[in-house]
Amino acid sequence: MLTKIKEQVADALVPRESLSGEANFHTLAEAIACAVFISHGNQLHYVNHAAETITGYAREDLLAMNFWDLVHPDCRELALRRWGAREGPAGQCEVKILTKRGEERWLEITTAMIEFDGRLAGLVSAFDLTERKQAEEKMELLAAVDPLTGLGNYRRLVEALDAEVKRTGRTGRPFAVVLFDLDQLKSINDRYGHLTGSRALCRLADVLRIHSRAIDTAARYGGDEFAVILPETMGEGARLVASRVRSQLAAGGLQPALSASSGVAVYPQDGKTIEALLEVADRDLYGMKPA
Repeated sequence: MLTKIKEQVADALVPRESLSGEANFHTLAEAIACAVFISHGNQLHYVNHAAETITGYAREDLLAMNFWDLVHPDCRELALRRWGAREGPAGQCEVKILTKRGEERWLEITTAMIEFDGRLAGLVSAFDLTERKQAEEKMELLAAVDPLTGLGNYRRLVEALDAEVKRTGRTGRPFAVVLFDLDQLKSINDRYGHLTGSRALCRLADVLRIHSRAIDTAARYGGDEFAVILPETMGEGARLVASRVRSQLAAGGLQPALSASSGVAVYPQDGKTIEALLEVADRDLYGMKPA
């Protein structure tokens, strides 16, 4: 369907030599869902109704602008470098724009040079991808979240560890990993039931969430084990965090009373691979497990 619309737009933008051809172009351009932006030089010369709908700007406002003024600052430099020049070749990309109300929207744009009103003009045709992008982001988020606790899952943990290893390679600054194991989960399940056991896991997850900085990553490592990645943190600082988490968990005042064991490892001194680092933290954890 999108391909057919694009073909219709391209056909409509062929230079017209008759009033009827010009009228046909305007009729089609105003009816389609594809936003059309045509500029002479650095200023927009024509926009259709879809362009108003997508951007939130009235036509007269848009005609006082350049299309690239709409592009989000995060994307503007790249978009201008690749496709913004008048003399540049036709191209296609995805860009994020800011609407008049400051909302972010994703557009798939195609750029080309055409003849319009007897002059060389720049064409940008745009399709709104915002709903698709939001769905993709939601699916990506769900794929990296533990459904029980809402923390990151093992995939998110490995991704964050890999990112920290690379960051340390660039900066030379270490990071720490703290593993937590909820003590006596099997006994809790046997005595109180699995629903209470699940709530106990969520209680530990809530404490980790509360005591994590914005730059930290807390994740469910698997089963009754959790991990927290602490950027730019040495062993002493990591053990302080672990002690604070254990104290907060024990002081919750809820039943059953909970406790957790913890283990710490620091990259790169305790392990130069993710696997080695987690193994050291795991050994440290089981060294303090209650008998």
